[in-house]
Amino acid sequence: MAGETAKALAICLRVTPWSRTSHIVSWLTREGRLDTAIKGAARPKSFFLGQYDLAYTCEIVYYPHSRSELHAIRECVPVEMREELRTSLPALALSDRFRGLCHMLSPNGNDAAIWFSSLETALDSLCYKVRQGTASPCDWVAELLSFELKTLKMLGQMPEIERNGGLFALAGERKIPVSPEVAHALTAPFDEKNLPTLLDAARVIGVYYAFHVENALDGRRQILQMISQPEKGKKEG
Repeated sequence: MAGETAKALAICLRVTPWSRTSHIVSWLTREGRLDTAIKGAARPKSFFLGQYDLAYTCEIVYYPHSRSELHAIRECVPVEMREELRTSLPALALSDRFRGLCHMLSPNGNDAAIWFSSLETALDSLCYKVRQGTASPCDWVAELLSFELKTLKMLGQMPEIERNGGLFALAGERKIPVSPEVAHALTAPFDEKNLPTLLDAARVIGVYYAFHVENALDGRRQILQMISQPEKGKKEG
């Protein structure tokens, strides 16, 4: 029926200019990805000004469009703004990576709920690390590995990892040989405190993604370089 609305809790994945003053906003909800048109969003007196941004969790009310995947939005109220992400370059870069994977790979329907929960948890974990102010490159690389491995698990493509080395990664029976230390980092990223080992693990997962998840490596190398360096003004202890 015309005029009926739907409500959802949604994480902002992407904001795309639609016209001089309007946006198309891509969201992740517990039911899947959702694209909404927000007309006049950039006008100085717009009701929506400041109500959404990348990585915000918002409560949205929209008009479902039966003939299009682009829906008109009626209301948008921020629930969690995650301002901490804008004060740390590694956290911001990782947030972009996590949202990008969800935008590209998340499904619709019942399976979307775990993607929503995983992204929400990962973004909140980044914010917590920024608030604590003690995150090292090891912590940031571990965050990347953790989310990428979780994404593979949600896709049903989790690699089989042998503790004493060897990662089932490529087609058929082929393996990427890895050391026991790297294998451990792949099973428990946050337990590993040696940065070269974590970076080796990240490279292995990059190769795995290249073979198993199409187009999922865009910008990853640059992000990995960014998060593996100490932040300006901070010294490694």
